[in-house]
Amino acid sequence: MSTVILYSTRHGAAKKCAELLKFKIFGSEIVDIKNNPGFDVSSYDTVIIGGSIRAGRAKKELRKFCEKKKEVLLKKKLGLYICCMSEGEKAEEQIKTNFPVELYDKAAAKDYFGGIFDFTKLNFIERFIVKKVAKIKESVFNIKEDRITKFAEKFK
Repeated sequence: MSTVILYSTRHGAAKKCAELLKFKIFGSEIVDIKNNPGFDVSSYDTVIIGGSIRAGRAKKELRKFCEKKKEVLLKKKLGLYICCMSEGEKAEEQIKTNFPVELYDKAAAKDYFGGIFDFTKLNFIERFIVKKVAKIKESVFNIKEDRITKFAEKFK
């Protein structure tokens, strides 16, 4: 069974999670949607799509890709993930609102994998906002590998 993991990231959290998934799902490959907006998924049996969330929204290229490829994605075994600092119901709501409802309903697995606030990758304004809104004063690395492992099990 061929698997592709597509991701869209701002500062690397979604890429890190895609790499961890690739390690756990033998023979899978990863693709950055930003660099490959027209990527052809038709030859894959399984497609996993993930992205980072900022202010409740996934990146535009992720949303556009899902809408543009929706019909072919609905024919695949599908997984959806987000990287965010939210937990529980709030994170689950962000998954639901950032993917087309048809894909959300079809997905064999959907989850949130935590997130990263890496101050070395944030510009001044982003650092200021994170400090004020999230009340965080230094970098936070909160990738939930246990959730990634559990998610990957559904695609082996």
